[in-house]
Amino acid sequence: MIFMVRGKLYIAEDDVKYTVVPGEMFILQPKHHHYSWKPMDETTEYYWIHFAVISDYIQSKEPKQLRSIIQVPSLHYYTPDMTLFLKKHTPISDTDALLPIIKKIFQNSAAQNAVGFWQAQQLFIDLLQQVQVQSPAKTSTSILASRVQRYLRDHYDEKITNEDLGKIFHVHPNSVAVSMKKTFGITPNQFLTKYRLEEAVKRLLITSEQITKIAADVGYQNVYYFSMSFKKYYGVSPLTYRKHYNNIEK
Repeated sequence: MIFMVRGKLYIAEDDVKYTVVPGEMFILQPKHHHYSWKPMDETTEYYWIHFAVISDYIQSKEPKQLRSIIQVPSLHYYTPDMTLFLKKHTPISDTDALLPIIKKIFQNSAAQNAVGFWQAQQLFIDLLQQVQVQSPAKTSTSILASRVQRYLRDHYDEKITNEDLGKIFHVHPNSVAVSMKKTFGITPNQFLTKYRLEEAVKRLLITSEQITKIAADVGYQNVYYFSMSFKKYYGVSPLTYRKHYNNIEK
């Protein structure tokens, strides 16, 4: 998966020639012949993301729904869409929003810890959801809520308000809150708090970082407010939580 930033990329897949320009995404199909059909004539920059899937895939001129190769349980988890639709060569509608996610994927992939690995996986899923072709069955409300949710996950360590979200998604702040509440049953602030604290728990259990650093890393500049929020959500302080569950694992 290639995201062009600068210049032009002249690339061919089998006998089909493509020219990829800044602001576009291009996907190379695996197990096919790829080559440059023309030398680069200017400085060219792009992000190249390698990824692997265990499911079936197909490249065609029209979108085709595929069936899952495994049985997907519906009692505790339900997904209406079994297929992710991606255009092979397409303009990116919001490059400024995607590039920070791509950069974070590289940063977390390079991190030598389990947190970095799983964050990179989540960020990649968010990236796919941003560039996928939306299903016609989805409403504008659910689409907005999904975009807001992805943004909150990718920027949870930053200061975010409903007003900020309204500006980012070009809607009234109340529309952001209503879409989240209607789709997920919680407000953006409630989702952000929940996600930040869940990220804090990961760090408490798999790292030896100080509480102050963990608080800052998950978006809390005030460690006392972090501790108060954590205790309200989990019933104990961050330090007590770490000691209790670390002892259980031992």
